[in-house]
Amino acid sequence: GKRIICNAHGITNHVYIRVRKHGDATKYRAKLLATGHDCDLALLTVDDENFWRGLKPLHFGNIPALQASVIVIGYPKGGDCISVTKGVVSRVVIATYSHSNQVLLCVQIDAAINSGNSGGPALQGDKVVGVAFQGMNKAQNIGYIIPATVVKQFINDVDRNGNFSGIPCVGLKTQILENESLRKSLKIPNDNEGILVIAMEPLAPCAKVLKVNDVIRKIDGVPVAGDGTIFFRRGERLSHVHLITSKSRGDSVRFEIMREGKTMEMEVPLGDPEKL
Repeated sequence: GKRIICNAHGITNHVYIRVRKHGDATKYRAKLLATGHDCDLALLTVDDENFWRGLKPLHFGNIPALQASVIVIGYPKGGDCISVTKGVVSRVVIATYSHSNQVLLCVQIDAAINSGNSGGPALQGDKVVGVAFQGMNKAQNIGYIIPATVVKQFINDVDRNGNFSGIPCVGLKTQILENESLRKSLKIPNDNEGILVIAMEPLAPCAKVLKVNDVIRKIDGVPVAGDGTIFFRRGERLSHVHLITSKSRGDSVRFEIMREGKTMEMEVPLGDPEKL
């Protein structure tokens, strides 16, 4: 539809929002439709039909492969006209989104991303593979884009609920299980699989079914290695957190655990913790 994707940090605390098309001097009044602070995304629209005249929608692609070329389009500092930078995908990683301190999937690229690039598309061919949103200080050629999978998760949630319901959390704190002696004391096989539950939020949904010292072996049937990672693609692994944050609130997650040497399966709903 007639919607614009941008970063949430670009419109936070706004009084009003104006947008401009490339090559057009007119600034149009925009309206905020939805905000997802967790994933640093927002949806806008413009009521003036003149804004949409001559525009064509962009379509989303998939998460690009390592070393794949991408271009980033935006309006960074250094000038007033549109800027295009080019680079390659350096890594796909679970990292902290600076706007929300949420840990989510993102793609690191070496294309220049500076202040003002926020909200601009990262393109591979004619497909949008991400949205530029942050860089790293005191580092060279490290920029991050929100991958298309997270953008689609945000849009689908908005379409379903009318606004963004948020990134789910089970309220768990875990530690890696690479120590053979610790694995032996927990009565689990020495097969480098599983992570240890060491704490839980008291009112989180998981607190009703899991216990401290449970060992999570699989999440939704996906094996979790002793270092807390899961298989992502050939030659690539991600933090197990991705299996949870890629879901929506209202979904559930299935854990295969070992408790005192016995294998069990538990299902945990993904919702907000109860309030005190």
